[in-house]
Amino acid sequence: MNRALRTMLMAILALPAWSPHVHGVDGQSIAEQCDQCHGSSGRSEDSGVPSIGGFSEYAIIDLLDSFRIGFRQGRPVTLPDGTETDMVEISRALSDEEIEAVAVRYARETWRPHKQPFDTALAKRGAEIHLGKCDKCHSGGGSVADDDLAILAGQWREYLKMEFEDFDRGARRMVDKMKAKFETLSDADKAALLEFYVSGGNL
Repeated sequence: MNRALRTMLMAILALPAWSPHVHGVDGQSIAEQCDQCHGSSGRSEDSGVPSIGGFSEYAIIDLLDSFRIGFRQGRPVTLPDGTETDMVEISRALSDEEIEAVAVRYARETWRPHKQPFDTALAKRGAEIHLGKCDKCHSGGGSVADDDLAILAGQWREYLKMEFEDFDRGARRMVDKMKAKFETLSDADKAALLEFYVSGGNL
């Protein structure tokens, strides 16, 4: 179990202010709890946890909503008292106002890509695949916050790999046009795309 995630979840579940009828929500206070897992200002230090600081407000809201409505499955975590929880439960504990407040907070940050080793030749192949199949929605090689989607360029390798695996096994739903293109990718194509995103576009 991820210790940082466990700590963050315990803190969130213990917050008395997270009721459905909170007014004047302080996004900073909520973000401080999220930061225990996602890192200071949303820049994760755990390769299995995504950085989110610098995502657009809409992207954060959409990501949390995707957990709330079941489009994404949360990876289970067992708390010290034996209680199991995940991001689905956490997102459903938040009101719409709280989600908006924390989204605004993270959207004020600047995206800072993670520098990681990568295979240049494979990443260049991934860049070609991305341009042909992904760039219409994930423009700039997946680096543009204004696309209102998760930033891919410079995200942690381990996290991206897990997300690709979730797509493969149906644990994370895709919109129809993405699904149609994703299903045309070979395992080699996916490996190349992953390498490209890990490179941050620095080819």
